[in-house]
Amino acid sequence: MLPTTVRALFDRAVAARDVLTTTGVARTITPAGVATLARRFITRTLPKGPTAILSVHAAHKPDQEALVDLSPAGSPGAISPERSPGASDTRLTFRQLDERIDRLARALLALGVRKGDKIAVMMRNGHRYLLTQWAALRVGAAVVQIGYRLKAGEVAHILGNAEPVVMIHDADLASVVGEATAQAGRRPRTVTVPEGFDALLAREPDQRLRPEGDGASAAVMVYTSGTTGRPKGAPRSLEKALHDSVLDFIRQVGIRTDERHLVVAPLYHSAAPVFIALIYALGGAVVMLEHFDPEQVLRAIDRERITSAFMVPTMLARLAALPVEVRRRYDTSSIRWLMSGAAPLPTDTARRIEEWMGPVLYNFYGSTETGLVTLALPGEHTARPGTVGRALLGNEIRLLDDDGREVKPGEVGELFVRSTMLVHGYHRDREATSQAMREGFFSVGDLGRVDEAGYYYLADRKHDMVISGGVNIYPWEIEQHLHTHPEIADVAVIGVPDPDWGESLKAFVVRSPGSAIDAAEVQRYCKSALADYKTPRSVVFVDALPRLPTGKVLKRELRKL
Repeated sequence: MLPTTVRALFDRAVAARDVLTTTGVARTITPAGVATLARRFITRTLPKGPTAILSVHAAHKPDQEALVDLSPAGSPGAISPERSPGASDTRLTFRQLDERIDRLARALLALGVRKGDKIAVMMRNGHRYLLTQWAALRVGAAVVQIGYRLKAGEVAHILGNAEPVVMIHDADLASVVGEATAQAGRRPRTVTVPEGFDALLAREPDQRLRPEGDGASAAVMVYTSGTTGRPKGAPRSLEKALHDSVLDFIRQVGIRTDERHLVVAPLYHSAAPVFIALIYALGGAVVMLEHFDPEQVLRAIDRERITSAFMVPTMLARLAALPVEVRRRYDTSSIRWLMSGAAPLPTDTARRIEEWMGPVLYNFYGSTETGLVTLALPGEHTARPGTVGRALLGNEIRLLDDDGREVKPGEVGELFVRSTMLVHGYHRDREATSQAMREGFFSVGDLGRVDEAGYYYLADRKHDMVISGGVNIYPWEIEQHLHTHPEIADVAVIGVPDPDWGESLKAFVVRSPGSAIDAAEVQRYCKSALADYKTPRSVVFVDALPRLPTGKVLKRELRKL
């Protein structure tokens, strides 16, 4: 039986190392060695294959709640104040979850899906999405995750690149899917949600069809957000879910076997499925909302006694912006940890969350391509403003200049990562793969620096860096400062062509409710803390910034304005 937390497992390994070291037997056992001992213990304790653990839970604790979907058909995303928990939710025990996954896996086999095939999924958060992901794992197929907000041309590009044999999609997206398949020249077999999906699940399974997935092949195909260009497919395998960086992540956060984890981030991105896999590996429960609404999140935390959640910074900012009287209506004392990632975390947002909920906020740096890379612990966001923490075990990080030389601590360089979690490359895109790889290290184009204590800080995306008068300027630094102004709700800074300086800075500002802040005040506030050349020459006020669900700003859209 696993200890309550993997931290306890690590502590045992550390203690063993210390005893051996004092006796002179094992002076060379490193922290990475401790992680290796822990991984060996877990992999021998848990069965092979990422979905097999659900069968173990189904056998040993069949009636324990495993999945709660608070977004059933007919009430998408809404938890009304009048509705009592369970009134119309979908609630599955481990036995029910395992049975439905197995039934769906056999239904997919009956549709002709085989190991190594791809299944495209285009739907909103919900239990059917999770069932599809895990049934595909059990078959040995890869789920091609497509955002439901994408237009037909964007979906067509993904379908043409991935070549799925089956596509499962929300019924109201049928016209987009039809147009996309026509443009792509591919006609995968389609299943609509919920009617077609539920009918598929209700069929009597053919017991002769045996799922044979083992997690070694690609489990999910996540297409990068495409903030600068066309999305690229990054195939990931959940077989790597117990490598050193993830184990170190579990240890430092203290993820437990009794977690009740809230999922509000999109399932079609890479972070939410990874956290679900971690929770299920340790035997916790997952609670899902279709989409993010700040008060509904608090209502779910209160009613479901949520212990943990992953949210992008814009979600955390919207929670912190709720009036105090609204926050006081809900009991959030059950929260043990909140994880931020996918976009830079403003220091002011971190401060407000921790003043409200206590030292529960963690922040990680990583990407679809690299996996988990660094982790910042509670309190470090404010003690070291802008940090994304220190490297997790198993990651090698290099900061390189344009000539491929490593920069000194404090200097900005392009961040390259090497670890066992790296993808092997982009799907059917050798050019993009060769541009991202350098001697076994992978870069997604982020710039950063490291201090003498080993804490990393992101500077900006390489393509977002502005060169004005020969000086490198990182817009994220300016955005971070402007986020602290009480009359600024949101902000993004870009470079625009300038006949004298090559480029100059342009700020897009969203005013806080009731604010009358003007361009002069924005510029004054910049000059109060930053060098004059970091002050935007022009300021444009907008109602909202174009953002992806992950919180990333689509700066290419701003450049069109």
